Amino acid sequence: MKYLDLDRIWAYIGAALIGFFEPIYVVLLWMLIFVVADMVSGMYAALKSGDNLKSSEMQRTIIKLNMYATSVILLHGLDTYMLTIMDCGLARAGATIICGIELYSILENFYRATGNVVFKTLTTFTLGKIKEKTGVDVNGKRHRHK
Repeated sequence: MKYLDLDRIWAYIGAALIGFFEPIYVVLLWMLIFVVADMVSGMYAALKSGDNLKSSEMQRTIIKLNMYATSVILLHGLDTYMLTIMDCGLARAGATIICGIELYSILENFYRATGNVVFKTLTTFTLGKIKEKTGVDVNGKRHRHK
């Protein structure tokens, strides 16, 4: 007689994980794309300006990505299992803020690499939109909504 069917247990665990991550996997994928694009554009800008690339910068990107993913996953858990009477969309909102700030950094890197005023304009526009929609000032100051 078999008491523990490990295959069945792993199947249940896998199904539970897939069920939990299914609503946010696209959001996590886009967040990964933004972080990698920021890293690549930062490396390109550093090479264009003659700076040395350091492995510690790659390590910082990996740590940042893990922290971002953990934050979005926790926001999803909070939204799904604790705030059950309302759907706040916390994971999507958190990921949107993260991706907006990463976009700002990408555009800033493009400007540093090329000196093209289009990227400076887009950087300023993105910074203004992030501040307007979220109240977050990427440069470190808190903005209040009117």
